[in-house]
Amino acid sequence: MKRWLLTVLFIPGIIITSHGQKYNFQNLLGYWESNDGGALEARDSTKLFLLYQGEKKPIISYTADFSKTPCWFNFVIKDRDSSITLKSLLLFLNNDTLQWEVFDEGPRPANFSSDNGSIVYLKRKKSF
Repeated sequence: MKRWLLTVLFIPGIIITSHGQKYNFQNLLGYWESNDGGALEARDSTKLFLLYQGEKKPIISYTADFSKTPCWFNFVIKDRDSSITLKSLLLFLNNDTLQWEVFDEGPRPANFSSDNGSIVYLKRKKSF
């Protein structure tokens, strides 16, 4: 009887632990670079930058939901005299590789889809 009770209590604990949130904002800290020269730099929760086509644009605000898989990451960048709001999906493939898809218009899909945006793979080049 004890074994049965331990088994019943033990298995749900393993399932809950294995499906729990594995990554958070701390895992995003660093300098992440793609093959095409684009990059995401996250120094801390207030200093984030998007680097693209030789320009470094500050991310002036963002929201991130790491409870979702893939993570929902919305951000606003400053572009000359205006601000641009973008929605994206982030997926940690491992501790040093991200899959990222940015959407500039329309609703964000629940999963990656090359129909709506371009999927980019980022490698961590530096940790902060």
